[in-house]
Amino acid sequence: MSNSKNRPAKNMEIRNQVKDSKFYGSIFSVKNREEAEKKIYEIKNKYQDATHNVSAFRVEGSKLEQEPIEYFDDDGEPSGSSGPPILEAIKGENLINTVIIVTRYFGGTKLGIGGLIRAYGDTARLAIEEAGIETLNEFYQIKVKTSFDKIGIVLGQLEAFEADIKNTEYTNQGAAVKAIISIDIKDRLQNILQEKTAADYDLKVIKSVFK
Repeated sequence: MSNSKNRPAKNMEIRNQVKDSKFYGSIFSVKNREEAEKKIYEIKNKYQDATHNVSAFRVEGSKLEQEPIEYFDDDGEPSGSSGPPILEAIKGENLINTVIIVTRYFGGTKLGIGGLIRAYGDTARLAIEEAGIETLNEFYQIKVKTSFDKIGIVLGQLEAFEADIKNTEYTNQGAAVKAIISIDIKDRLQNILQEKTAADYDLKVIKSVFK
């Protein structure tokens, strides 16, 4: 897996005229599939009088090593003529957690399949170009379980490694800490926890996150 990925530097909308048709390209950085679907709904509602609102997104999976979730919808355009070119534009820049909706107002001149592929793909690429690209680094979301008397040690080491501690849960069996760490400290963290807790810990990587 790559240790870095890209996302749009900002959310924005661009306009692209192709013959008589007007194309609006809306691009958003999102956190997950639910947020991507929400943005699609919002744009469809905003441009409900449009001829088509074609969309595509590529977002992180919810599990470690899961491939990105990819989706497209031609929204009434000929199959494969509009959604796939938008998705390919997203993949071409190695964008993750990205949704693009291309809105079309038909002007009277048919573009043909090839023309549609170019128009939707070009509008998506123009949106990416105007938004700019921000590089994200890979981190691990981890969960560390230990006994009650060792939780202070675990929290202290996570703080020492500048981990982003999310929360601590207590159960009848002990305690568990969820945190975000840089991927390059995982082995060192495990070695120190092994020593400091006398192996009284269990560290699992839940998934990769990019930020």
